[in-house]
Amino acid sequence: MRLSKGDKIGEISLPQADGSIFNLSETKGSRVLLTFYRIAGCSFCNLRLNEFNKRFHEFGENFKHVGIFHSPVDNLKLYMDRHNDLPFTILADKDFTYFKKYGVERSFIKLIAAMLFKAHKILPALIKGYIPLTIKGHLNIAVTDILINEDGTIEEVYYAKRDIADHFKFDKVKQFSLQ
Repeated sequence: MRLSKGDKIGEISLPQADGSIFNLSETKGSRVLLTFYRIAGCSFCNLRLNEFNKRFHEFGENFKHVGIFHSPVDNLKLYMDRHNDLPFTILADKDFTYFKKYGVERSFIKLIAAMLFKAHKILPALIKGYIPLTIKGHLNIAVTDILINEDGTIEEVYYAKRDIADHFKFDKVKQFSLQ
């Protein structure tokens, strides 16, 4: 079931990289960017996390980011440890449960499009060490961003359109966080 503006997301309960369970209901009262990423080692996804980590101070004080990867906890930990302490929550959905539930697309065409049109981003990712050496999950997941307001209602959803690494622009998320 694809999500739309005005929908409410049910409880999401998944492990973090340290194995502890996080519940999405813990974010109630905050403005939230919920992102369904690809696999933990995804170069594009890790560049996005790196950007959010470096610029997290630009977001509003009542903002939280929750990212979900299609990876088992051990693989998530392996890649997230490279970021040191992230100021947001990263979760492992090894069974692809919530990806399926919320209609996150898998597309080989969008995977190829990313490789063709975003190849210039791969080199910076490789330099930073974001190389998917252990692939545990689906490579062809097209990311999805969801903006959720303080009462848990979706304000906007962005299912990747052009390629697998097609997100809301940073400034759009920043503007949402400051409302």
